[in-house]
Amino acid sequence: MKISDIIKEIEEEEEVKEKDSLSYKMVFNKYRQKWYWFLLSVLVFGLSAVTFAYLSTSLYKVQSTLLLRDENKGTDFNTNALLPEMMGFSSTSSVENEAEVFRSEFLISKAINELNFYVSYYQNNGPLRWKEIYKNEVPITVTFIDKNEQFNQREMGLEISLLNDREFELQEGKKDKRKYQFGQEIKNLYGGFKIELNPDFYYEISEFKDTPLKVVFHGDKLGRDIADDFEVQIVNKLASVISLSIYNEHPQKGKDLLNKIIEIYNREAENEKNVIANNTISFIDEQLVGLTEELLKIENEAEQYKLRNAITDVGAEAQLFLNSTTANRQQLADLAIQIDVLESIESYMNQSGNEFETIPGTLTVVEPNLNELISSYNKLQQERERMLRTTQPTNPIVINISEQLASLRRSIIESIKQIKNGLQISKRSLETSSSQFQSRASRVPTIERELLDINRKQGIKQEHYLLLVQKREEAALTLAAASTGNSRIIDPPSSSEYPVKPNKKIIFGLSIIFGFGLPFGLIFIKDKWDEKIQYKSEVQKLTSVKILGELSRNPNKEPIAIAKSKRTMIAEQIRFIRTGLAFEIGNKKNQVILVTSGISGEGKTFFSLNLAISLGLAGKKAVILEFDLRKPALLKSLNLTSNKGLSDFLDSDKNTSLEEVLTNLDGQENVSLIGCGEIPENPSELMLNSRMEELIKKLKEKFDYVIIDSAPVGLVSDSFTLSTFADVSIFMVRYNFTTKDQLKTIEDIRKNKKFKNPMIVLNDAKLEMTYGYGEAYGKSYYQKN
Repeated sequence: MKISDIIKEIEEEEEVKEKDSLSYKMVFNKYRQKWYWFLLSVLVFGLSAVTFAYLSTSLYKVQSTLLLRDENKGTDFNTNALLPEMMGFSSTSSVENEAEVFRSEFLISKAINELNFYVSYYQNNGPLRWKEIYKNEVPITVTFIDKNEQFNQREMGLEISLLNDREFELQEGKKDKRKYQFGQEIKNLYGGFKIELNPDFYYEISEFKDTPLKVVFHGDKLGRDIADDFEVQIVNKLASVISLSIYNEHPQKGKDLLNKIIEIYNREAENEKNVIANNTISFIDEQLVGLTEELLKIENEAEQYKLRNAITDVGAEAQLFLNSTTANRQQLADLAIQIDVLESIESYMNQSGNEFETIPGTLTVVEPNLNELISSYNKLQQERERMLRTTQPTNPIVINISEQLASLRRSIIESIKQIKNGLQISKRSLETSSSQFQSRASRVPTIERELLDINRKQGIKQEHYLLLVQKREEAALTLAAASTGNSRIIDPPSSSEYPVKPNKKIIFGLSIIFGFGLPFGLIFIKDKWDEKIQYKSEVQKLTSVKILGELSRNPNKEPIAIAKSKRTMIAEQIRFIRTGLAFEIGNKKNQVILVTSGISGEGKTFFSLNLAISLGLAGKKAVILEFDLRKPALLKSLNLTSNKGLSDFLDSDKNTSLEEVLTNLDGQENVSLIGCGEIPENPSELMLNSRMEELIKKLKEKFDYVIIDSAPVGLVSDSFTLSTFADVSIFMVRYNFTTKDQLKTIEDIRKNKKFKNPMIVLNDAKLEMTYGYGEAYGKSYYQKN
């Protein structure tokens, strides 16, 4: 990058900074111009703040901190160890829920009602001001005998004047004063009440004889108002601590109210717990009555069932039946074996041919007598066989033995029959008994099932009974336990040392802010909505056309603002523009300068005239052409008339010469004028005439500068026709007159190069807005008009 390019960038940055700085200064100066707006606004808001602070009621902040029971966070400050086990009979709570309870209008209204805060007393404290007094500061007390519906619908104020310790005067609204005696019943729209002397009043009644008292009866609105301002804040999300804040005109009254609210809260919480416990005990007692009857009925049913079925323990009896049946079966089996043995012996004894045979030893019976007979029989048989080995059967000994054997044989047979009959009887008895056992054992499952059903009913009722008895004892213990309330006071209610509402510092601060902000905002909004050009910076943002200079407002309203001996601000500004124009043109001679504007009234004629005069004062010959052929104003502003002018010269049919239309300006030897002449019907066509080019050529030969005062570029096309002859085009832009859309038109002309060397002159600039100088500096530097 070249050094020249870097220097150019630095210069451009410095120019932008200078423009911004100048813009801020102009904005400041613009607001400073309206200083009286700011002064008036500050005075109005200041007086309003003072009035509001004087008339408003001063409120003290009363605050207290509580620790609440919160089962969710494990906070339980009750020392009774049984209570945690009995929380089923008390309502569960959380910090959030209890905070909403404190905010309830019901709780606050109940506290107001118990403290009788529906009646407030005030003492005069200056013009239009009243100060609340409370308790022993009040010489009287108001007691309502009865209230009607009107009491809660609106507030009512009474003024009371104490005459002596027996009488007083009472005035209600605009009604006449009436005299009453203390203790006398008074009737009005709100009900009946009586006024008595306060025995706790610590001043003398005489001190209030010249000072009226104001008594205000509040309705339900008081509770709502206090609830709206009642602040309940959770101090810490991890703890069950809340902060209560209330605002009141009297500190002690606020403390009493806050204490009462806390008291009622704890009382209501305890009542709620006691109501639940009492209801629980009543419900359990009612249930126990019916449950006891049902339980006795089921126990009696079980008893009767056992008596009918002759059982005490079904399981034991079932085991007994099983054991008895097994024993019977074993006995029957033994009897059957014995009977079979006896029948075998009997059959063996009854067979022929074995009269002298021994009975087999395997055929033994349990009966000892029979076994002894059989043993004797077998011994005789053996003795006979031994005798027959040595003697004959006819031997008397053998015969005797044979006879004995026959006798024993008969005895054995007879004994077997008897034993067998006994065994048969025993067998039948056992069979009968076994049948009975089997029959009873088959009914055991049914008896067990029916008895189990009865026992199940009895067990359910018994468990229900025991549960109710247990819960009743718990409820009774809960009711009897010492209650510490639902909250514990950490910091008792305390009042602020000074009133916190209204905050006078904030009020006066806001009054100053609004005092300056309102006019500032109005001016700002006006500027934002105003489409007219107000600052040089706005022109620079909307167009890149070079600004040649600024003209301040002409205070004398004279068409000529510059002269050889004048050093006024506007004269110096015209000289400044002349210098700038010479710098832009350079050393070129015979220049044609086209002066135009967006609309009529932006000062192009005034500028054209004074630019020509300034050039004349510099020794340059200049001529002004009044080319606003539709609405000429140059000669009229100078109180001059001309019989012939441009319209005559441009009309080829009239053959008017240049000398006929050219007029010298009085007092200005180097300045000439050519007026419009008679207003033509076809100005645009005249400018396209070949005589137009001839006119410019002759004037350039005769004058150093030809200044064309043309018609507004935003209204007609005349200026575009004349621009072909111009070397420099100057657009007049007037502050607070030219619109931003007209500047866009100028920018379009620059972009499309419709005019040569376009420049802008800003008109009607105020002194403090010009070049960024201050008004004091400008007034001291320039010559007075």
